This record gives sequence, C-alpha cells and structure tokens, in this order.
Amino acid sequence: MDSDLMRYLEVIDAKSDAINQLSDEIWAYAETAFSETRSVEALTAFLAKEGFAVKKGVYGVDTAFTAEYGSGRPRIGFLGEFDALSGMSQVAEAVEKIDIVCGGNGHGCGHNLLGAGSAAAAMAVKQYLDDGHEGTVVYYGCPGEEGGSGKAFMARDGAFQDLDFAVTWHPASVNEVNKDSSLANFQVLYSFTGRSSHAADCPEMGRSALDALELMNVGANFLREHMIDQARIHYAITNTGGFSPNVVQSQAKAIYLIRAPKIKLAHELYQRVNQIAEGAALMTGTTVESQLIKSCANIVPNRVLEKVLYESLNEIGVPEYTEEEYKKAAAYAKMAPEGAEKKFNELIDDHLLPENKAFLKANRHNPIADFIVPYEDIHIVKTGAGSTDVADTSWMCPVSQVHTVTWAPYTPAHSWQAVSQGKSSVAHKGMLYAGKVMALAAMKMLKQPEKIAAARAEWKEELEGQTYITIPAGIRPRPISDIG
Repeated sequence: MDSDLMRYLEVIDAKSDAINQLSDEIWAYAETAFSETRSVEALTAFLAKEGFAVKKGVYGVDTAFTAEYGSGRPRIGFLGEFDALSGMSQVAEAVEKIDIVCGGNGHGCGHNLLGAGSAAAAMAVKQYLDDGHEGTVVYYGCPGEEGGSGKAFMARDGAFQDLDFAVTWHPASVNEVNKDSSLANFQVLYSFTGRSSHAADCPEMGRSALDALELMNVGANFLREHMIDQARIHYAITNTGGFSPNVVQSQAKAIYLIRAPKIKLAHELYQRVNQIAEGAALMTGTTVESQLIKSCANIVPNRVLEKVLYESLNEIGVPEYTEEEYKKAAAYAKMAPEGAEKKFNELIDDHLLPENKAFLKANRHNPIADFIVPYEDIHIVKTGAGSTDVADTSWMCPVSQVHTVTWAPYTPAHSWQAVSQGKSSVAHKGMLYAGKVMALAAMKMLKQPEKIAAARAEWKEELEGQTYITIPAGIRPRPISDIG
C-alpha cells in the first residue's frame, strides 16, 4: 500500500460537503448536450477557487473547458462530464416515477456525479504537486457525451494529444475496473425532398419523401441480416411531412445511429446505409441529403492503467453504508424493470474464473453491491453494448476508467431510478470513492514513471495498424434541439 500517498486524499474528505453540493447543483440544472452553460459555470468556479487556471470554450466547443495546474511532465488528464438526458425529469429520492417537469431533463446517467468526482480527483493530485512533485494535472470539461460525442469534437481539434495518460470513471451499480471496449458509431440525419400534390386528385404529380423514408427504413431493416452480430442500427423519424394524409408529403427526415465494434467497421456500415438511402430516393423520384451529426470511436483498453486502478480500488476500500441506506437501496432494487436482474448478473459474470463467479454469486443479492468485482488479468477484450466518447480520448493517449456504486443493484442507466438516486448519500459516497481511486492511481503513475512508459508502450501496440476516423472539419457540435 502507498501509505505516503493516502494523505493527499484527505482533501477530498475535508471538502466533501462542497463536492457533494457541486454535484447536486449540476443535478438540478440537468442541461442537455452542448447547452450546459450553468453546469460549466459551477464547475469552473469550483476549480478556479481551488487554484486551477481555467480556459472556457476550448477546442471549438462552446461548453468545453480545461482547468490546469502545475508545470512540465508528466501531463495527466481527468475527464469530467456534466450533460443530462432529455425526457428524464424525476424527483430525487422518490421510489416511484414522479416528474419534476413533464418532459423535462434529468441526470439519468449520473454525469452530475461524474463531473464533480473527477474534479475531486484533480484537486487531490494538485495537493501532491504542491508538495514538490513535478507534473501537470488537467481537468477536461467534456460536454455532450449523450448523443453528442463532445470528446470526439475536442480530440479532432487537438485535445488530449499532449497527455501522458488520462483516467476517468462512471457511476454504476458495482465497483469495478472497466476492461471492455465499446461500440463505435456514426449518427446521421437523412433528409428526403419530394414534390407535394393532392393525394386523390393528382397523385401522379407527387413524389413522396415519406415513401422514400419508409423504403429506406425497410432496406435498413433487411440489412440487419447481412451485418455482423455486434453491429447495431437504430433510427428515429423526426419529420413525417405533416399531418394531412390527402397531401403527398414533400419532406421527411430521420436520424440514424449506426454502431459496430471498430470505427472502421462502423464507417463501412455507414456507407452501406447511405447507399440504401440513395436507392430509396431513386425508387421514389425524390432526393436525399445525408448529414453527419457526429461519430465516436471504440475504446482502446489499457491493462497497465487498469491494474493500477484496481490496486487503488482495493487500497481505499468500499465505503461503509448505514442500515437506512441498505433499506432504501433494496426498495429501489424492487422497482427495477423486468429483466434488469438478469442483465446485472450477466454484467458481473463476464470472463470471470470459477472462484470469482462463486464469490459474486454469494454477494450479488446484497441490497448495495458493497464489494469489488475481481479483476482478471486476461487479454480478452469484450465489446460492451454501448458507446462512449471516452473512446476518442483513448486514441489520443492511454485511458482507463473505474466504475463505483452510486445506484442500487439492477438500476439501469438512462432510467428514472438512476435520476432519483443521483443526489442520495450512496451516490455521494460512490462519487467520493471514485475521486479518491482516480487520484491515488494517478499519483501511483506519477511516482513510478516506468508504469507511464509501459502504459504508453501498450497503447502504441494496440493502435498499430489502425486508423482513427475523425469527424470532418466542417461539422460542428449541435444541441439536441437543433437536430432534425
């Protein structure tokens, strides 16, 4: 145990009330992708007060920022997120679905905790640097992770490339080091234009954009049989051309999200969907315009960083919980949607040795997952079902991330249950735990530069022969309200 480093974590305990308050403030703002102005103000004010040099509107993204302290190398980064989800409004601490504002926003993925927890980690590493150690710590304020891939835009314009390594975390229902990769994706707006006419009197004069869109959707659904199992295609129709069935619709639009385990595979699938759209336009005598909204890559895992994070998880140890916290968590677990328990069990079973599976089977029904999922040093990279723009950072420098308990078991992300628990004492404990784990891991790396070298060597080896596909220069980040 690095007992000499533990004292630098005391600042997190000393300022826990302020960190919790910061997280709760961002929870209340609940701002969606690229509209997080008040959340940015709260985070930058906190970090500036702690002595960080803040720069706003960096890397071409209005709500992106950096907060930097120290000088020279190594340069380490902490990634912070703070965007919410639309339609996820929910009263805090309620064990039932109650909107604050009908149709309003909510932190269904815990990014209020994520941003504040990473700030806590940066603050602790600052204490280490203040004690005469060389290096620079940079907090990256990363907007628009939910459907916006803010880090991909930032990476395109130069962010993260000067870092020796970066660490981050995510709220969860288990304590673990993330070993998985993720699905790369492309998000595209398809806009069909036809010619309106009276649908009964002169239908032959019309060219239906809605027909074209429907044919495109049919074609995309047939494509599913001819793509790899782990690929995904989702779409949302945003414009059907109006509400008059006696008019041939001249406009129709849909947003597609196209995913695959590697950025190259996702790009190839994106090109095939483009061809389907063009074919639908050809069949209906309409035209189609495809507009790329954003993309993100697949995560490049780093085993060196993962092991250091796992050591840190164990050295700090799982928070202690009260009887009331266990009782409340059990109530949330009972409210989980059907199938959530099975999903949770699959999550903690993946790639585990028999003895570790036995350990988890004995503990998985705890009202709070008050244990650490064993880390197994095997070179099997599983691709998770979701996507994250942390992946784009991982193409710029070595990155790893930890998950800590902020939710009751069986709580799915992007749910009202996650929003409701976002200000709870369990969530606060998990956030502070994550901050300490990340800070300790970063200080361990700073103390042992040979591990930084090993992490970078592994990173370069993993990337060998692969090509990062950037978002084209002319595409700018767009708030959800501006799309479609």
